[in-house]
This record gives sequence, C-alpha cells and structure tokens, in this order.
Amino acid sequence: MMQLKEEYEDITEPCGVKSEEVLTMIHEDEEEEKTRGATLGKSSAHKLHYCSECGKSFSVRARFRRHMHIHTGDKPYRCSHCHMCFTSQENLSEHAQKHSSQRPHRCSQCGKGFFRPGRLEIHWRIHTGEKPHHCAQCEKSFKSAEELQRHALVHTAEKHHHCCQCERSFRRSGQLRRHMHTHTGEKPYGCVQCERSFSRPEHLRDHQLRAHRHQTHQPA
Repeated sequence: MMQLKEEYEDITEPCGVKSEEVLTMIHEDEEEEKTRGATLGKSSAHKLHYCSECGKSFSVRARFRRHMHIHTGDKPYRCSHCHMCFTSQENLSEHAQKHSSQRPHRCSQCGKGFFRPGRLEIHWRIHTGEKPHHCAQCEKSFKSAEELQRHALVHTAEKHHHCCQCERSFRRSGQLRRHMHTHTGEKPYGCVQCERSFSRPEHLRDHQLRAHRHQTHQPA
C-alpha cells in the first residue's frame, strides 16, 4: 500500500497542476531532447530559455511556457465533458480519452490500464522496486523523473508560498492550495464510482483501491 500511495496517475488536482500532467510534460520534454540531440548533435547549445524556478532549460519557447505552468499552476485548457482544466492542449486531448474508457496498455501484474506505454513502464517499477532516477545532492532514488524533480526542490527551492491561517510555508502554490483544504474543510476530490469526496488526492486513491478495485482494474 505504501508503494501504491507513491503513484501519481489518475487523480484530479483542480487547485494546482496535476501530477499526471507534470509527468506528461517531463516525459515529452525528455523525448524531445532525445530527438533534437540526434538531429542537432549538441542540444545543450540550443537551449535558450532558462527556468529560474528549477534550472531547467529549453530550446523551444512553447515548451518553456508550458513548463512554467508547473510552477504557476495555470491551467487554461478546459474539458467540455467534465470541466477539468489542464496546462496544455496535449494534456487535454489525452484526458479526453478517459471519457471513452480505453486504456490499451495494461499491467500484467495488477491489471491497471494506461494510455501511454511510458506510463506503464513507470508504473511497473512499483512492482519491481526499481528507482533509476538518482538525486545528485543526496542518496535518494526515485522511480520517475517527475518524483526526482519534485524532490530536487528540497535542495534548491525556497518556500515562498505562506499560509494566511497558520505558519506553514510551501515551495509550490499547488501545495499551499491543497493545504488550505485543512482550514476550509473543502473536499474537491470526488470518487466517480460513488458520492464520497476527499480533501486529499491520496485519500481518494486509497478509497478507490479499497472500495472499487474490481471496477477500476478490469482485465484487458
């Protein structure tokens, strides 16, 4: 269960950037770098746009602007079916597939389905225990680039987002907005299979695994 809690796949985060979206952005950026490196030779020489928040750099301005949504929490693309918002048109298009319930890439171990093979590959590491992404600042390792990037803020980022109700501070605006649910009592994470709602995405994830496991993980 502890390992399953580490998974950031299909949980909606209406008040901040969705973890699934962050993973998509990082995965696509990595694929873009591989392609550009093959065609240009030295891709680092073409990175012109530098993120002052985390140090990541980009050669394409559109990629840089989309990356900044991770830090700002902006989600300008809205789904016409469920009104969820996303940081990019690509993430919105991928989300739209959920309404058709088609997940062709399935885990042979637990039956969980994914839209992309890269997502399945990262999920599989929950079962194998593999953590190929290592922190250069400490000895910790992570199963995905997204988790490593989030962890890296522990070493590099200051806590600029302060709670007006208590003394806690956070590195990301999305973290502050989630924290505010403890003060407001808001429960924005609703279960699509029943009427229960939760204040945190991991609580919804645990509920779905316990109460709706057979509905959410149908075999292929």
